[in-house]
Order: sequence, then C-alpha cells, then structure tokens
Amino acid sequence: ARDACHDDATESAPVLVMALLWRTLLTAAGSTVALQRLPCRVCSRPLMTHSGSVMEADERAARSARLREKLAQVKANRAVDKPKPALEELRLDSLTTADWTRIIEEVGPFMKDNRVAKLREVLDRRRAGIHVVLENIADPHNAAAVLRTSEGLGIQHVHVIESVCEFHLPTANALAAGKGSLGSVAMGASRWLSVSRYRKSVDCYQHLRALGLQIFSSDCPPLSEEGDEPLPAEQGSAWLTHKQGRTFEAQSIETLEWAAAPGTALVFGNERRGVSRAFIEASDASFFLPMCGFTQSFNISVAAAMALWSAVASGAFPEGTLTPEEKAELLGLWLLRDVKAAKPILRHAGLDLVDF
Repeated sequence: ARDACHDDATESAPVLVMALLWRTLLTAAGSTVALQRLPCRVCSRPLMTHSGSVMEADERAARSARLREKLAQVKANRAVDKPKPALEELRLDSLTTADWTRIIEEVGPFMKDNRVAKLREVLDRRRAGIHVVLENIADPHNAAAVLRTSEGLGIQHVHVIESVCEFHLPTANALAAGKGSLGSVAMGASRWLSVSRYRKSVDCYQHLRALGLQIFSSDCPPLSEEGDEPLPAEQGSAWLTHKQGRTFEAQSIETLEWAAAPGTALVFGNERRGVSRAFIEASDASFFLPMCGFTQSFNISVAAAMALWSAVASGAFPEGTLTPEEKAELLGLWLLRDVKAAKPILRHAGLDLVDF
C-alpha cells in the first residue's frame, strides 16, 4: 500500500482498499501497527490514520487544536466564580406573558433552531374559535382518534367530561402515556392540545358559557337496547330525535350559523347514548350529519371528523387566530415539557417554578 502515491487517482482506490483490509486484519489480531500513521513512500505525506480516512496531517492537527481550545474555554468558564442570581419563585397558573417570554428566551436556545421554528409555525396556524367537547367517550381509541383529527385541523382546545366513563388511554400504548401521547392512534396529538377535564357535564357547560362560546350538540336517533329500528323519521331539513321520552329537533349541520368570535363548541357524546339530554337542552342548537344509506349512524371518531371539517370549511374559523398571549404560553409549556434540563436551566437564570 505504501509503494504507490495516493495522489494517483488511478491506483489510489485499490491501494487504499488493500490498506483498509490489512489494517482490519491487524486490528482483529490485536496489533497496534494498524493504529499508526502510514506515510506514503512516494510523497511522504500521511496515507492513513487510525480512523481509516485519508487526511492531511495539518488538517488533523488544526482540528485537534480547535478541540483543545474549546475544552480550555469550558474549563475557564467553570473556574470563574459568577454570583448566582436570587431565585424568583413563580407558579405556572399565575405566570404573565412577560414570564412566559422570559422562559422561552432561557429554555429555547437548548432546543434545535429548526424545531423551535416548527413549533412557532404550528402556533401561527392554530384556530382559536373551535372547541371540541367529548362527553363520556367509552372507547379510548375513539377518543384518541378525535384528538388526532382535532390537532390535524389546527384546533387547540378540547374538553373531556368524565361523569360516567373515565377518559382512558389505549392499554396497548400505555407506555407512551408518559410523554403525553395516546399512542399510535393519536400519533402524539394530545401532546400539543390543551385538554381540560371535568367530573360533571354542568361544570363543562358553565366553563364554555364563561368563555362566551355558542354550543352545538350532536344528536342522532339512538337505537333501543333490543336493537330496534331508530324512532324518528326524516322531516324536511331536520328530523325529530327521541331521547328519554322527549322530542328534540336537530338540524342538518349544513344549516348551522357559525359564530367565529368568540367561538363555537361542538359536543360529541357516548358511542351508545350520545350527548346527554341535559347538555342538548342547554345547547344553542343540535345538529346531525345527513345520511342516505341503511346504516343509522357514523362512528364517533368519523362523525367528529366530518363535523369539524364542516366547521373549518365554512370559513368562519381561519388559521392564525390565537392571541400573542396564548402563543407565548403554549410555546413556553411545550419547551418546559420537551427540554429535559428546563428546571436547572431556569434556576440558573434565577427562576424557580415551584409547581414544575
């Protein structure tokens, strides 16, 4: 391998291949010869280094010098005694926009720039006007699918009512729950959503009203316990639905008048019973998805996807409607969650989040 100059492009390839094979054999045999530099006998320049790559000696020396310089700088910085700032104790539920901005400035540099840019891009496209309400969803995979659809359409706020059915994760993906994910069904959508939980439907209803939202509840004719035919019949642009002996009028989702500001909440209920009677009675309107086949209802995840797309397609809920305050809070929360060393980073900057 040392009998031909490695500047010769014609002969250098086979020569270097043979040299690599020879070095591998020597290394496997425990010899240290393969780790030594092999100078070219023609031009006297290094032919091969311990890494197996052809590199100029001065380039390797320059790289080593840069590494030594960086190491020395790190040691020098550690040796300097810097006064530690007094810790300012804060709580997550009382942080101001200025506090969130400071958290972003301190923690943001510890995440890749392209990742932070992606987070900001998503926040700039979020739709603030649509809220999703899930009342006593029994199947965790259905709930996870609704979350995935909501996140994909840019919806940020989801409200979960657990008065009867607990909001569970798919058992096969329980391990992923530690990262805030609902597993493969949700594809990690829950990590990016603001999910509020309630033990009573009335508590959720009052919160939605406090936000000034109009409320539309999904309604369809439920099947009886014996699996009989649905009770109502189609009547023009709406049909009459029966729930617990009471008649309700539901209109086609195409006829709803959406309120873009401050927004609209779409309520979806249990797979068998649907939305509770109390919630439907208190809603501004109830709606159904028109069907023309033999089947009497859509799966809850499919129905939610169709209803949410109808709301988005109406044009009443454009992208990029989160306020600057909401964007700052969400970005700060995402950084706190995903940067593992966020706690010591903030303490070093003088911030102590006592409930984080």
